[in-house]
Amino acid sequence: MIKLYGAEGGELWSVDTQRMKDALWIDAVAPTPEEVEKLHEEFKIDLQDVADCLDPNERSRVEIDEAYDLLVLRSVLAEQHNGVRIQTMPIGIFVVKDRLITVRLGSSFSYQELTSDFKRKPHIDSKEDLFLSIVRRINKDIERRVRPMERTIANIQEEMLETRKSDSAHHAFVISNELILLNTTLLGNLNAISMMSKAKHLRFTKERLDLAEDIENDVAQLYEMTTIYREIISNILNANELAAANNLSTVMKILTTISLTLMLPTLLASLYGMNVDLPFQNSNVAFFIVLALAAVSVFGLWMIFRIKKIL
Repeated sequence: MIKLYGAEGGELWSVDTQRMKDALWIDAVAPTPEEVEKLHEEFKIDLQDVADCLDPNERSRVEIDEAYDLLVLRSVLAEQHNGVRIQTMPIGIFVVKDRLITVRLGSSFSYQELTSDFKRKPHIDSKEDLFLSIVRRINKDIERRVRPMERTIANIQEEMLETRKSDSAHHAFVISNELILLNTTLLGNLNAISMMSKAKHLRFTKERLDLAEDIENDVAQLYEMTTIYREIISNILNANELAAANNLSTVMKILTTISLTLMLPTLLASLYGMNVDLPFQNSNVAFFIVLALAAVSVFGLWMIFRIKKIL
């Protein structure tokens, strides 16, 4: 589906789908083959580039062509599946002579949402303004998922220290996988955005260049944050694994100690259960003598273990 938007008074407005050449922004969401062919005929966009933008596994990259500049970024989607699971998809931004064309698999944001989260609402009059707004919106969506993770990681750490439940470890593994995905996405986006200075069809003023640098710095900051969070969650998982191993070692040590402690009484009972002549077996107090020897052996082993600090 293709939607067209024009700019008037610094705002975006939906325009008639028949006036493609009058639109500032052409948004192709899961376009049909006929719509892709129309984009190819109208703006000389390579069909392979469009197909790449519709590939769910396409990486972030920059393509500089005589007819257009292409920036492919990965944006974040959220899907409910036993909790919130992060997914990403590519979005291709084609910069042609007088307009912007986006090609994406799904509608991750609408034109009304393009400026709704910004404290200082951008004034969109040109394709450069629209380009920066789209890139900033993609980064904001990722930031919205990254910022709360610090508190989530702290809660997981507290739960593991206090309860050591397996649910906390499972949650930590989920967060770890999400951080790997976000970290990889941000690194690809950062590399692609840093290459846009070579674009032929973007004309940035000094003010817009400053805004572009701010966006690049924001992406770099988020990348550093996810890298730090990955290290923290990795340390938490390693500490949890080490604690589980130490607990198992302690249990095995106690069981081994108990087995050794009971070995001598079992040996004495086995000896006096044999049908052979043994000391004290004809005594009236033989049973109590055996019990006393067993008790002494248990107490002696227990003292040895205490002296050696095994128990």
